[in-house]
Amino acid sequence: MIDNWHSLLHELSKNIQSKITEVIPKRNKLSYTAFKSLLDSQAQEAIVEILREKKVDAKLISEEGDLQFGDEKYIITADPVDGTTNLSRGLQPSVLSISVATEPNQNSVIASIVTNFYTGETYYAEKNRGASLEEFPIKPAKYCPYKDSLIGLDLSKKPDLDKTYRLILESNHIREEGCSASSLCHVADGTLDAHIDVRNMVRATDISAGLFIIRESGGIYSVNRKIFGDLQLARDSNCEVIAASTRKLHDEILRIIEKE
Repeated sequence: MIDNWHSLLHELSKNIQSKITEVIPKRNKLSYTAFKSLLDSQAQEAIVEILREKKVDAKLISEEGDLQFGDEKYIITADPVDGTTNLSRGLQPSVLSISVATEPNQNSVIASIVTNFYTGETYYAEKNRGASLEEFPIKPAKYCPYKDSLIGLDLSKKPDLDKTYRLILESNHIREEGCSASSLCHVADGTLDAHIDVRNMVRATDISAGLFIIRESGGIYSVNRKIFGDLQLARDSNCEVIAASTRKLHDEILRIIEKE
């Protein structure tokens, strides 16, 4: 039984950061593909080291493969490097993203952490205890109409052009960070007013920690258009996500998406 998730998740974060710091100088010595692979494998190894050392009974669901530790009392969902393409090219942001749940679904998450590899800034949340950035409480921004809001929009790979076009057309301020976990945390702390991913392909491993941080901060999100909708915590679990500072802004976004 783990009685201090704050300590364990921060230890995981520090070990991953340490491994990644050792890898970064090799960026210009390896091919793009080899460097990305090295980043991912080293970050995964950092998680495994701590879970074994602390004898944590958990199932690890990770971008880099699922592993079992003990009797799988907890579900640890991780993207050891979210924004791998950014980090491999020297762009910000790129983060580690880890959540802990009692069952293999999002609504059973009890703690999560997201740490920026470039700055070391760490977001943390624990069930019914709120969310923080560097131990200071955070909350989302106040309501702002969609057209004037700062909107994160994921445009990578296969965007739905009809929906995406409408979202861009009606906004004066669109941003694409290339890192889902970071964008969700930026909604939680008020940096972004909303983050939208309508590709129906963002993975649970990318967003589990960030969604929990938003919920604990007082923000709102929908999964597949259901407010605080549940999500299976599995590597092949994909969805559509709308995260916003307020329900009013969330519903404005939904109306734009559903407009004929």
